[in-house]
Amino acid sequence: MWLVTIVFWLQAFAAPVILFGLIGLAIGNETAFYVLLGTGILTGLIVAEYIRRKIGLDTFFGRIYGPNEMDKKAGKKTK
Repeated sequence: MWLVTIVFWLQAFAAPVILFGLIGLAIGNETAFYVLLGTGILTGLIVAEYIRRKIGLDTFFGRIYGPNEMDKKAGKKTK
């Protein structure tokens, strides 16, 4: 179970880091890249810990990856 928790935490951490890193690359300035990458790392730490403490990583990602309840309510058939 601890391995799954680590993978989920890294997923929550990596999303802001990659996003801010790509924005920094798109800007094309080396200083801006490092500043945005640092901001992404800090944001990733905060977001991952918030999800872990308040919601729970398995609950959070279960809601994302799980079946959509709205499909059942709307009468749509899922495969």
